[in-house]
Formats: sequence, C-alpha cells, structure tokens
Amino acid sequence: MIEISYRQYKVLINTDHQFTVESADNLRRYKRVYVDDSCDRYSNVSNVAILVKHGQDEVASAILCDIGVFTGLSESSFIIEENVLYICAGNKLYYLNIPDLTLKWKGQVDYVTNFSVQKLKDDLLVHGELEILRITKLGEIKWRFGGHDIWVNNDGHKEMTVLPKSIKLVDFQSNCYELDFDGNIISQNL
Repeated sequence: MIEISYRQYKVLINTDHQFTVESADNLRRYKRVYVDDSCDRYSNVSNVAILVKHGQDEVASAILCDIGVFTGLSESSFIIEENVLYICAGNKLYYLNIPDLTLKWKGQVDYVTNFSVQKLKDDLLVHGELEILRITKLGEIKWRFGGHDIWVNNDGHKEMTVLPKSIKLVDFQSNCYELDFDGNIISQNL
C-alpha cells in the first residue's frame, strides 16, 4: 500500500485483486466503482483501490477496474497536483478529483500498459510499454513516440529520464534516444 499525505488528507492507494465487478460477495465496498466499458465481472485484471481519509474518517473511496495489463503500483504510477490525482491503471490514465474521487476523465494512453506518469512543464509525460506520450492535463495527446522496441530495459538502464531540456529514452534492445520537449529526435544511438 502506498500512503501519501496531501494537504489535510491521506490518500491510500493499493490493489484489490479480490474485488469482482458486480459481485455481492466483495469484502470491501467502494463509494465509486469505475469500470472500463469493455470490462465485465470476469475480465478485469487491474483493480486499483483508492481511499481518501481526513484523520480517521474515510472521505471517499474508489476502485479502478480495467482490462489493460497490470504492472503493479509504485510511486511513479501517479501524481497528485492541484487537488487532482493522475493515476495509471492498466492501459488507461485516470484523472480523479481529491477529496471526493469524482472522475474528470480517463483515457487509453498506451495500447498495452502504462508504467509511469510524471510532470513535464504544464503537461504530463506517460511511459507506456509501446509509446512515450506527452499529454495535457485534460487528456489531449500532444505527441507520441515509439522506438525500435518496447520501453522496458533488462540491462539496468532507466527507460525514461527527464533532463533539464530533453528526455532520454532507452528501449528493450538498449537503443538510446534523446527527444526535445516537443517530441522531436535530438539524437539516437541504435
């Protein structure tokens, strides 16, 4: 479980693999259940649970049920900024208001899964399996970049690093790319 202090709230994020969509037998009930349109009670694989607390009181709860490949939760799976939680769940990025966890928007960002989201100037930079994307905080895609292979590296190189004026990327085959903040290639070493 990941616990974040944000203003007067505690935001708790974890997985709830026991949750089944539309089941009366769930151990935990959530005030808000967000289910991907193509998801049914048997197909969801990504159940990300979010609780917002004020002191010991639960203010809101939500679960994000998605069919995209679930890669787990980490500190890089989300950003909290200006009373908004941006969080990766499967191949979607969700935008939830804090503290009530109402959904402002969600959108498929990568075709397979999303590993991380981080701030890039006034936008968001998403590290997906197939693509790196820059999107606005309203979900509009500014640019996408795909390399020669997937954005996972088993040789110990960090796949995505934001530098002061550019973005360094390393793919599965350890091909290196450097992009400017507009998504243009500055250099590549294939």
